[in-house]
Amino acid sequence: MAQKLVLQSGEQLLFRVPVSLVTGRLATRTGTCYVTNRRIAVISESLAAGVSAAVSIISRAILRKANALGTQKQEVSLKMLGRISLGKYGVGRTVDIPLGDGSQVRMVLNGKQTQRFLEALDGALAGLGLERVAEGEDAWRVRPRV
Repeated sequence: MAQKLVLQSGEQLLFRVPVSLVTGRLATRTGTCYVTNRRIAVISESLAAGVSAAVSIISRAILRKANALGTQKQEVSLKMLGRISLGKYGVGRTVDIPLGDGSQVRMVLNGKQTQRFLEALDGALAGLGLERVAEGEDAWRVRPRV
């Protein structure tokens, strides 16, 4: 069963979308991205959850590794968000979000989902007195609203 985001007191969910998360050059995980008025959270599921029994023989070695991964939750407080950018993954686009520990979340979204994500993010940032400022064509830094 999929893990769900638990909202904190006073926190409001602004946007939720299923995503593919890039975890390596050819590796992805499925998950859900949540944008609230305080944070961006991504909860991803084990790869084993989506594999049918018919292909289990072929993927047995992969499944052993995937089962060890389990459900992962990555999040960043909007107050700690320093920058955000768009990237490429195959023929798709990614939203790249650096986390406070030096790692990064790379989510594959289609064009409409990306636009809705950025709109929800802008609304959440505005509520905290922050804004996205262009740092390039597909990159923004987050700063206090002027």
